[in-house]
Amino acid sequence: MRRCPDQEEPYRRAGRLRGVEGVVVGDALTRTVPRTLVLCVLAVVGLTAAAAYQPVPVLLLVIGVPLLVWGCQHPKRFLAAAVVACLLAKTAAQVSGIKVVDYLDEGAIAAALAVSLGPRLLRGQPIRSFPGLGWFLLFGVLGVVSGLVADVPLVVLGTGAALASKGILLSLAVAQVQWSPADVRRLAKGGVAFLFFIIACSLVNLAIPQTWQATVGNIPQVSYRAAIPSLIGPFVEPGTLGIMAALGFLAVVAWNTTMGGTRFTWLLSAGMALVAVFSFRRKTWLGMIGSFLWLSSRAGRSGVFPTALATVAGIVILFWSTLLTALQGIVATYFDQSEGTAARTLMTRDSFFVAVDHFPLGAGFGRFGSDTAATFYSPLYLERGYQNVWGLSERTGNALFLTDTMWPAILGEAGILGLLAFVFALVAVFQRLRRLSVDQEPIARWLGLTGIAWIFQYLLESTGNPVFVSPPSYVPLFLLVGLLGSFGAGSAGNDEKDAGEVPAGTAGRPDVARVTETAAAR
Repeated sequence: MRRCPDQEEPYRRAGRLRGVEGVVVGDALTRTVPRTLVLCVLAVVGLTAAAAYQPVPVLLLVIGVPLLVWGCQHPKRFLAAAVVACLLAKTAAQVSGIKVVDYLDEGAIAAALAVSLGPRLLRGQPIRSFPGLGWFLLFGVLGVVSGLVADVPLVVLGTGAALASKGILLSLAVAQVQWSPADVRRLAKGGVAFLFFIIACSLVNLAIPQTWQATVGNIPQVSYRAAIPSLIGPFVEPGTLGIMAALGFLAVVAWNTTMGGTRFTWLLSAGMALVAVFSFRRKTWLGMIGSFLWLSSRAGRSGVFPTALATVAGIVILFWSTLLTALQGIVATYFDQSEGTAARTLMTRDSFFVAVDHFPLGAGFGRFGSDTAATFYSPLYLERGYQNVWGLSERTGNALFLTDTMWPAILGEAGILGLLAFVFALVAVFQRLRRLSVDQEPIARWLGLTGIAWIFQYLLESTGNPVFVSPPSYVPLFLLVGLLGSFGAGSAGNDEKDAGEVPAGTAGRPDVARVTETAAAR
């Protein structure tokens, strides 16, 4: 059926327009492709020339920029990868022998901040908070101001500040993303995979202790307890394996308490308990026993707590001599003055004197009790004669206790006010965790119970281990603190504010608004 001329005209016009558009597009491609190729060739030549002089920065640029772009598109996956990098940074540095790898956790946290915080600031969105953030920031400000007042060299002050604040910055990066219960479940599955990795490495460590120690450990000699090697697993020392295994054990026990245990989760908790036991760390054992009993008492099911109590009583009876030796060792470490074994106590006592001498501030980040103070051997140590104290000297192999404590660094470097700020921050975190522990949402209740058990473990370990700053022990706690920004009081308001923001230009377009709301919910 033929169309009349009036009907054919629109089709002719459309054909001509398509032809014109095709020509325009073709001309645009003809002009753009060569220009793009020239720019790519120039970029390759420039990067190659720069790599000849500074290969490391160029390599970081080539790898880092695409990673950051990907991270901005998938912030949750990027943050999960950054957490894994922080957990294994110290091991990677030890195995590879490359000194710069030792800064992998700092680099991962900086990248995580850029990916999570940068886009929010560019969009004009407010910074999301988490419990204790204000007190943590006050602690950091006091440590920096103390260093400036005390004329601490900027290199030392900057290094010490980065060490003291990297866990807080990790929490800040994690808090900028809205996490749902489904996200936390996925993180828990990733945590299970990491626990299996710890168990597998520990089994290999048990089979070939000397070879494993020489490859992964930072001390060449294996430490034995009753002909059993003190395991290090995928970490560089037994103490790190002990606390990481204990945290994994407590997380699985808390899961059994809130979600109900299965044969798989009970076997996993038993495996992590054995790994922690074979690290042969005294405070780790005591902390696990106390937290396990407390978590069992919160199960809300008859027979769970009596069974746990009977199990612990049986273990105590069976290993009474070992536990008694462990308790005696703790007393000797902190109170026995023979052979300098009370070096931790000396530093703890002197941190009060340092804080009083610099009242109301402290000596400044990098000046007392921290790894930075040991690396740049602090003048305060020389003033107090630490160079003549066993375990506190700057001589290689005789600096065992310079970085073996946590609270002297907080008190000595940030002062009494800084110590109070840090304590108040932990109290704020604990209060949020306590409220979550009775929440109706099972995953929120699991976070609350896990966090409370972890804080108790961290506080016990902190008397002989810088767990709030030392990698990888600081990572689990501050990851959980960042997650609290999405759970509990105050998180609902943030969710509504984030979800309610619509990009400019989408007003009046319900299809785009729906897509935006869906993306925000994700």
